[in-house]
Formats: sequence, C-alpha cells, structure tokens
Amino acid sequence: MRTRKGARTAMLALLGVLGIGLASGAAGSAAPARTDFALGVSPAAQSVWQGQSTAYTVTTTARDGFTGTVSLNATGKPAGATTAFTPATIALSTSVSSRTATLMVGTGTSTPTGTYNLTISAASGSLSHTTSVLLTVNRARPPTLALSASPSSNTVPAGSTAAYTVAINRTNFTGPVTIAVATASGISASVRPNPTSNNSTTVQLTTSPSTKDGIYPVEIAGWAAAAGTIEYASTQVSLVVSTPKGKPFTISGNLTGTLAPGVPARPLNLTLINPNNQKLSITNLAVTVSGTSSCGPANFAVTQYSGSYPLNLAANQTATLTQLGVPTSALPTVGMRDLSTNQDACKGVTVNLVYSGTGQGA
Repeated sequence: MRTRKGARTAMLALLGVLGIGLASGAAGSAAPARTDFALGVSPAAQSVWQGQSTAYTVTTTARDGFTGTVSLNATGKPAGATTAFTPATIALSTSVSSRTATLMVGTGTSTPTGTYNLTISAASGSLSHTTSVLLTVNRARPPTLALSASPSSNTVPAGSTAAYTVAINRTNFTGPVTIAVATASGISASVRPNPTSNNSTTVQLTTSPSTKDGIYPVEIAGWAAAAGTIEYASTQVSLVVSTPKGKPFTISGNLTGTLAPGVPARPLNLTLINPNNQKLSITNLAVTVSGTSSCGPANFAVTQYSGSYPLNLAANQTATLTQLGVPTSALPTVGMRDLSTNQDACKGVTVNLVYSGTGQGA
C-alpha cells in the first residue's frame, strides 16, 4: 500500500513538470503576421435609368507591409450592360499604401430592369478578396421636350425689333427641334437657327411702323421626332408696342475681327446715346443681321445682350455697354455658323447689322 501511494505521487509530479515545459515552449513559437490588403467599394448601391451609366469607387489598402499589384474584376452585370475599371490594376507599395480605381457600369436601352448584385473581386498572387454592391436598373423615362423664353416681355416702339432667347430642354433624346411662332398681324417673326440641335435659339419679332401701341401675346412652339413619337412643347411671351416720349436714343456699334466657321463669335460693345435732358432707362436691346453683301443672313448667328436691365443713362450721356458696367461675357456677339452647305460666297462679305431697343425717361 505504501509503495503504490508513492508511485502515484511521483507520476503527478512528473506531469506537473511536463505541463510547465509545454506551456513555456508554446509561448516562444508565435507565427509572424501575414501581409495582406483590404478591399472597399462605395457607394454600396447605385440606381440608373436604362441606357445610362453610373460609377463606383474601388479602394485597395495595404496591410502589414503588403506590396504588389492588385487586379480588379467585376461579375454579375445584367444583360446588355458593360463594366470597366480605370485603372484595371493597382500597384501598392510601402510609400503608397492605398489607391482607388473607378468602376464604370453602363446599361443599354434594352437592359432588363431590376436590382442586380455586382461582385467585385481583387487578386494579387494567392491573395484575393471580394465584396458586393447593388445596381438598380429602372425603366427608361420617355422623351420630353420643354421650352422657356427670356425675357418674358419686351417693350419696343413701332417699326423696331425685339429679341427673345428660347431655351430648349430635351430629356432622353437628341436631335433637331423645329420652332414656330404665332403672333398678331403686322408683327413678323424670325427664328435663327431653325431647326436647331443646340440648347437655345433666338426669336426676333419685328413690328411695322404702323403697328399700334398695345400688348401682344406671342406663342412659341417647338416639336421634334423622338423615340418614334413627336414631342411638342410651347411657351408664351408678350410684346409691348409703345410710342416713346421724348427724343429716341441712338444705338451704334462696329464689329471688328474675322468671321468664319469655327472662329469664336465677335463681341459688340454697343454705344448708347441719350439725347434727352432727363435720365433714360433702357429696358431692351436687340441686334439683327439684316443681310450681307453676297450671302444670306442665315450664315450668321447673333447672341443677344444677356446682362441685366435697366441700363441707365444720365441726361445727354453717351456711354458704351462696358462703360455702364456690363461684363464682356454679357455683350451681344455675332458669329458665323459652320453649315454643311458651301459658304465660300461669305468670304470677305460686309455684314449689315440693325440695332433696336426701348427706353423710358425718368
């Protein structure tokens, strides 16, 4: 009995020693941290109409001293969609530990609507990471056309011209828009350019010397072929014909420089002369190409004065627009259109300009 008890005690002591040895051995053999990189994408979700594109920002960040080239890929795109990374590979180093790339996702007009899970993967050697984002494709909005005109009202004396800038807002279609103007008898309208693929055009209303004083409503309409349908839009302005009191003021200006297709339009720093012995507030200015010496006025485009009104002249004052504080960007301009027709007849021509405006005495 004594012998067995002693043996048990010795065995327990031996296990205790072995346990201590194993514990100290495990603490001394910890593995070093493995270098890696992290992957992130923002935003987590995007929404587009059919035929539109959107973008995600992909960020890779080195960890624990990682260096190397990371290749990017995307899967899960819907039918008719495209994906492209810029750049497609990212180099990380000890000096540049984080870089971004842009993932562009484009959809087609026939891409099925719905919400899709895009999987974005990044790989470098044996290391790889993935993350997911959402892409929602909505049914394409139908094409729409809208028009707006400024100013909403112009005041001119009989026998003069008023100009309006018509802004054209297209949604989900491109192409020419044709403009038509409906107004009272005795008032003629011209639209340049017409039709137009630009975002604006100019409507000029010219009164005859016999046009009676009054307020004349004017409707400006536009239409365009879009997605197999005809889109219509309209806007309304008014033309006020008013016989001025006192002496009429004078507008003059000289166009300098070369007019040619592709050459920037030339500004007109108009000179305004007030012959009255009282203050004059000018509320409208218009420039019209009335003709040229050998080619049609449709070859030329006028951008009307875009500054604020009124322009105030003191009694008997003569001043240019810039002297009245008008910035160069707001001056009227004249340029030559780049048409598909032969424009050789316009070389060296003299462009005839007509100036008109309205003012009120104090």
